[in-house]
Amino acid sequence: MKINFNLGGEDVAVIEVWDHLVPELAKKIRDALPFTSYLQHGKLTGDLLLMQTKILADWENIFYPEDLAAQVQAEGTEIRGAVSYYGPRQQISIMYGNDIPPEPLPVSGIGRVIEGADQLELIGLRTWLEPGAQVKLSLIEE
Repeated sequence: MKINFNLGGEDVAVIEVWDHLVPELAKKIRDALPFTSYLQHGKLTGDLLLMQTKILADWENIFYPEDLAAQVQAEGTEIRGAVSYYGPRQQISIMYGNDIPPEPLPVSGIGRVIEGADQLELIGLRTWLEPGAQVKLSLIEE
């Protein structure tokens, strides 16, 4: 499934949700789309954009960010663009940069930004200073 990330009326990114790895979460996200939320910045969790949702779901494709940071470093890849869901707070998060400090709580890895990662990096820096921009997520029909 592909999701359009629209900020203030401008399409800025495309998120791919891994239906095969998170089938229950993907269904709940699909059922909730389109929806509007407000961007927040993770104050203690690195380069992280957060969006509150109304989705209630258990963990799927669970990982600990601390472990992912080690894996990314070992593989020489990037964390930038990783998309997660954190059930206890009902938030979808996007790593817009490569700064990921140790985090002892599990999350569900649900997908990846496949277009617009550079745009999200600029948006992330702006959100750090001025949170609350309106974002709309909508399904891209394929």
